[in-house]
Amino acid sequence: MLPTNTDAERLRIAAPDCRNNGLRPMPSLADRFRNAIARRFFVALRRATHRMPRRLEVIGNERVLVAAPHLDDEAIPCGGTILLHALAGGQVHVVFTTDSAGQSPLPDARDCLRSVRRAEAAAAKQVLGYQTSELYDFPDGGLVQHEEALRDRLAASIAEFQPTRILCPFPSDAHADHQATSLATALAAVDAGFEGDLWAYEMWTPIWPNVAIDISAVAADKERAIASYATQNYDRDYVGAAMGLARYRGLLHGVAYAEAFYACRASRFWELASQLDRIP
Repeated sequence: MLPTNTDAERLRIAAPDCRNNGLRPMPSLADRFRNAIARRFFVALRRATHRMPRRLEVIGNERVLVAAPHLDDEAIPCGGTILLHALAGGQVHVVFTTDSAGQSPLPDARDCLRSVRRAEAAAAKQVLGYQTSELYDFPDGGLVQHEEALRDRLAASIAEFQPTRILCPFPSDAHADHQATSLATALAAVDAGFEGDLWAYEMWTPIWPNVAIDISAVAADKERAIASYATQNYDRDYVGAAMGLARYRGLLHGVAYAEAFYACRASRFWELASQLDRIP
């Protein structure tokens, strides 16, 4: 027996509305924001991840500028690559964009942490073997409020050091200071007339890499460099996480450990990074 109109209406009212009955709740504002970022970058990369070349790059005699948001962001995502550049006779200059002093409301606590982390960075530098560094000392956790000044500082460092390659965070890395560093680096490279490649590394967010470096020969040194940051490792296993990711990245290339990057020309990198300011 077919239902009457009255029966159909009764069924419609009784049937669960899957859009609003709590089974599939509306995404939060944070979820929609993350989805918007993902969609933007997916379109910007032209849905070509399955066709992107994944080559194992050979380290040469380069002049490398590394933009690291915090004291430890040189070691965790790309410490092996830095060390291999230094061993190959390349010049490596690391700029730390924040003071890495934490966000305690107590000035003495921030001063103490800043001092300790600088000592840790000096120890890591001895392991990684790079030649020079700069401390910009913009406030930890508040870098987004200083992007213009950061852009100017980075442009000056690029113009002075004249790198052939720049390493910085990937634009959508899930930390505000990392995103600010990435965007400022992209703009500074254009300002300084840099014509080389920018290599974006992964820290808090895995990337779609198109190049990788075999760091197997220096994996133990990378581990030591990360372990130098005792203040950061006391409650989080950065050593285990970073080395585990390096093991995973090595699988694709048949090596024990690798660090992965998204590499492109400066103009292309600016196009990617600028998506951060176009999210509705």
